[in-house]
Amino acid sequence: MHHRTVGYTGIEMAAITDADGRYRVPDVPAGQPADVFGFREGGYRYHNSLNSLYDDHLKIMLEPGQTYTYDFTVRQLNDPSGEPEVRDPVLSPTTAEPGQEVTFEVTARGGIGVLSDEVFAASPQLGRLALLAPVGGDRFRGTLTVPPDTAPGDYPVAFFTASNDCYDNHTFPLLTLHVAQP
Repeated sequence: MHHRTVGYTGIEMAAITDADGRYRVPDVPAGQPADVFGFREGGYRYHNSLNSLYDDHLKIMLEPGQTYTYDFTVRQLNDPSGEPEVRDPVLSPTTAEPGQEVTFEVTARGGIGVLSDEVFAASPQLGRLALLAPVGGDRFRGTLTVPPDTAPGDYPVAFFTASNDCYDNHTFPLLTLHVAQP
């Protein structure tokens, strides 16, 4: 399964592909540009010269009710030593209600091309991601608000990042956010 993120600064949404590699990100806000990134566990490079968001110079701008299809590929690395390291994830609180803010923290470092600013905690099942910002040393922290219409249940959260040369970590540390009935 591949993680897909739409935006990561103003728009912070996430999805996961199905067995056929297809994914859907519903309710993307209209009239704002949205970057599209893909990440896959197991030592992959998610942008490449043949199929890169930046090489294609795309600016995806949606109008209300409009849909957009974007296809791209992640390629397996031939240099696993280029991967950044991601470890020691924290999720607080571990149980939250819809509308409540949750904080994420992780240690991230390294990778070929130095660590980029794309350090994420993402829950495709929740449909949201948090961009984590540096808080000192190699620690990064960020928050997200549990969407108001979220059903009670358990939502896995994956932590991952990229280097400036678009290498991502081999293993995505996982924690579970428990969403409770209000």
